[in-house]
Amino acid sequence: MSGEQAQPTAENVASQLAVEASEPNQALESLKGILENVGQMSEMAKEEESLVADFFSFLRQILTNFSKTLEITVSALPVKYRERTGKAYLYLTGQLILVYRNGEAEILNLTEPDNYDILIEITGEIMSKLKSAVDSYRSRTEKRVNFLMAITKELQKVAMVFSEK
Repeated sequence: MSGEQAQPTAENVASQLAVEASEPNQALESLKGILENVGQMSEMAKEEESLVADFFSFLRQILTNFSKTLEITVSALPVKYRERTGKAYLYLTGQLILVYRNGEAEILNLTEPDNYDILIEITGEIMSKLKSAVDSYRSRTEKRVNFLMAITKELQKVAMVFSEK
């Protein structure tokens, strides 16, 4: 019995064939899953690109009345930029200008897919600056309106005196 091999039985052969058949099926299923994920990734990448373009378009429309750039707090930047950066400015076209402490500068285009993560990381800061700019503009407008309202009422009284004659 030491030199003899066990004779294959119908049960052993069927079991071996099932294992061999399942491996290609698993590979095909994995490949189908990969293809589905790649298709979804492609769709999401297109949507992400469109959303980033819309983000900067709307930001530009809103902030054109206030400024051409937003100063970004260095602590809002991704960790890898914080230590070297002295100042950071976001242009409304999507360029993040990093002015390093040594005087050098770097421009990161946040409309490029490689930089979307940076955009996401500083979005809270952008929204905070946007809110501040809008609040400030509203406050200045409100002061002007209140001033003009008081002056106009007084002018109306003066005009009424002249109209009574």
